[in-house]
Amino acid sequence: MTDTRLEQKAEAMQDILSDRRIHANAAAVNAMLQADPVLIDVTPALDALPGMTRHTILTSGAPLPWPVYEGGQRRAILGAALFEGLANSVEEADALLHAGEILVRPCHDYGCVGSLTGVTTASMPVLVVEDSMSGSRGHCVLYEGSARERLTYGVWNEAVHQQLTWIKDVLGPALSAALRRTGGLHTSPIIRRALGMGDDLHSRNTAATAVFFEQIYESVLEANGFTAATRDVLNFLSRNDLFFLHVAMATGKSIATTASNTPHSSIVTAMALSGKEFAIRTAGTGQRWFRAPIPTLQAKYFDGITAEDTAYMGGESLITETVGLGGLSAAAAFSLQDYSGGSAQNMVETTEAMYGITHTEHPQWKIPYLGFRGVPFGIDAARVVSTAITPRIHMGAALREGGHAGAGLLIAPIEPFREAIAALALSAA
Repeated sequence: MTDTRLEQKAEAMQDILSDRRIHANAAAVNAMLQADPVLIDVTPALDALPGMTRHTILTSGAPLPWPVYEGGQRRAILGAALFEGLANSVEEADALLHAGEILVRPCHDYGCVGSLTGVTTASMPVLVVEDSMSGSRGHCVLYEGSARERLTYGVWNEAVHQQLTWIKDVLGPALSAALRRTGGLHTSPIIRRALGMGDDLHSRNTAATAVFFEQIYESVLEANGFTAATRDVLNFLSRNDLFFLHVAMATGKSIATTASNTPHSSIVTAMALSGKEFAIRTAGTGQRWFRAPIPTLQAKYFDGITAEDTAYMGGESLITETVGLGGLSAAAAFSLQDYSGGSAQNMVETTEAMYGITHTEHPQWKIPYLGFRGVPFGIDAARVVSTAITPRIHMGAALREGGHAGAGLLIAPIEPFREAIAALALSAA
């Protein structure tokens, strides 16, 4: 066969693959846009997550062998084992993890997403968000509160233990009772309102939490009575602006899951961090992860903290960017410019660039400054590769020894997107 005929055959195959991808991406994104996510309950992870066991600890990112976990993510997993009563000391927990008697698994494999270290154990209450159209569910543990020292930030101590116990014994059951009384809360309208009020639904959830509180406080009172415990629950919700972030994460997971396993689709269905790697999944490659080293976080730190004091601990709040929020909606949240953009104009330019790597615009989630243009929706790995523009991600920064350090902008590496497109081409050839 001549070189010309070989080239023609290669071009024809590329046309076929491109045509398949166009139709597949339309189907995947349409499934996500049809989703109607509803927060239906808060219940222990053991009861909510298919396949969860009492001896399983979920954590953020693509899977790693236990010995590879380090720093804050490792401390959080060990602390989670102690919280769950799986061991009596850090040393015993470490030995059980090495022996495989305590299992470490990725949150995403259980329909779950975790903030930063992402640790989730059997007794921890998780938010349950269900798509009323498809039945697809997403889950996320409850927000721990605004204290700088939290398990999600790699800290395990008595104060963290007490807070997690209160969440398990008081906050979770109170919210569960309220949600059962209301029949659930539709989360997409809350996101729509919050975008119009200055949230990006990742680093800023001030408006979303306020709207959520407005919609649930009466049901919390009616379902639980006005007791000291109920007052503590309402105070917690009203004081913690980031509470809705975890609702948005569970919402994002339920939406993205509707597109999973769409053959030939290059739409991104997950982006996640461990303490070691950045990784993605696409609709057409199912559960396979494509990985790369984590790039530098461009962050603004709290007073007295420098970059040398910080370290990655994982994170799956990137699911918000996966569904068009967070960094993709930077132009909705100018108050974050000191942390994530540098200027309002930079944040506008960030969002405008994201339209070049997404399949469409969301018909309901809109950005006022852009003339109520829909947020960029449906990250297309093929467009990422062809433009060399990668997703921009708003995220928190953690102290190396544990604790909240600030927030910033992460520019995703391009290598996982290239590998995903190569895998799609190979599977379709």
